[in-house]
Amino acid sequence: MKRRIVNDESAVSPVIAVILMVAITVVMAAVLYAWVIGIGLTPKSSPVGTMMASEDGDNIWSVQIVKMNPQPSVDSVHWYLMDIQGLTKAEGVVTDIYGYKQGEGKSIIFIDNDYNAKVSPGDIFTFYPGEGESNSSYSLADVPSLNDYSFRLKYDPTADTIGSDVYFTS
Repeated sequence: MKRRIVNDESAVSPVIAVILMVAITVVMAAVLYAWVIGIGLTPKSSPVGTMMASEDGDNIWSVQIVKMNPQPSVDSVHWYLMDIQGLTKAEGVVTDIYGYKQGEGKSIIFIDNDYNAKVSPGDIFTFYPGEGESNSSYSLADVPSLNDYSFRLKYDPTADTIGSDVYFTS
């Protein structure tokens, strides 16, 4: 007696459908996981840096970047100038004070000495107390001296402070 094998084509379709559904679920789970942990959106670590404050004798203060690793873009670094009580006197993103010169209405400026659009060693924040337009958000027109003020940098993607605060003391 010969047996005849009959192909049941209707059974193949549900197996393929189940395999496709499992594959789609795995891909969607991987995409969701990557989205939640932010793969590719934030760097692995915040910058580490050191700064040094100095006065030129005419009550003009400078904060020079001594070390910075890695070097963040100027649009990802937030700066803060705090008064004697630790209250924020002025603050903003570095791009807001980038490229200005003394006398252009800003009393706080950022000088990118290597023109790389990053906060890097050799770059300088300069403060001109008693100068600036009074309606400017970066004006120190009502501040006669920065003695005992402090300066801080924060990395915006992680909100971590870069280095430690720099204090203006003569």
